[in-house]
Amino acid sequence: MVDTSDQWIRERSGIIERRIAAPEESVASMATAAARQALEVAGIQPTDLKYIIVGTNSPDYVFPAIAIRVQHDLGLDDHLGAFDVQAGCSGFNYGLYIAERLLKPTGGYALVIGSDANSRMIDWTDRSTCVLFGDGAGAAIVGPTTQSRLIGSFIASRYNPKLSLATEFNHLNSPFLPSVATPKNYMYMDGPEIYKFAVNAVRDSIKRVLEVARMSREEIDFLIIHQGNYRILETGARFAKVPMDKVYANIDRYGNTSAASVPIAFHEALQEGKIKPGHKVVMISFGAGVTWAGNVVEWGTSSG
Repeated sequence: MVDTSDQWIRERSGIIERRIAAPEESVASMATAAARQALEVAGIQPTDLKYIIVGTNSPDYVFPAIAIRVQHDLGLDDHLGAFDVQAGCSGFNYGLYIAERLLKPTGGYALVIGSDANSRMIDWTDRSTCVLFGDGAGAAIVGPTTQSRLIGSFIASRYNPKLSLATEFNHLNSPFLPSVATPKNYMYMDGPEIYKFAVNAVRDSIKRVLEVARMSREEIDFLIIHQGNYRILETGARFAKVPMDKVYANIDRYGNTSAASVPIAFHEALQEGKIKPGHKVVMISFGAGVTWAGNVVEWGTSSG
């Protein structure tokens, strides 16, 4: 469909394969599936939640919010506050930042989700975008525990029209469904500008979040960076002075899943035993808008 090749894509992005949401799936249904898994692993009931926060850039509808759809699917209507965060690919890290501050005065639990189906905003004849994005969702529970803790976080943003993903879309834009899409409905990205921004954002994020957490680079046990490009992961590892075996990479299997990228990577790193009890895990993200953010978690359990 486009003038490219498997070799070109692998060399420039590190992507080999991706997952695309099925026609019957939605950003809300993926978010709910991830939410149920997180609740089960955390060992709490949906009724224990006080907030649901969803980072997404591709909601099925402008409103109601995806978070409210998840709230309804979990049987929690009238029970809690739910809202979405639109912060590019930094949506999950933004959600963690917000959740901690909402819970600090009163306690309780929050469900933080990243869920995106950017494939439904893609022009499949545009080589600069169609080879990069995949769909998915990931979730985490934030709340009182003596086992793990968030020891540092920050969020940042800056307006730059050259670093944006502009679209006017609706739920019919999927190339896998009957579509009335026009070029205005499609995602646009200035690849070289995004890449330059991302490299600088990763460096700044590592520096900032370590300062907030009062940590040195030598104290980083594991590094999770938004899976936007494998070369960016390598750049972050060099700046953090962390070997690549301490940097999680699944971009080869999923591509860029936007706000879902960081939680999916964290979940898989836990499953594979790469994150161990006592590890200080640095999570970095960057996104269109532009946004960038970081969180440091001291992990206390072998699962969760």
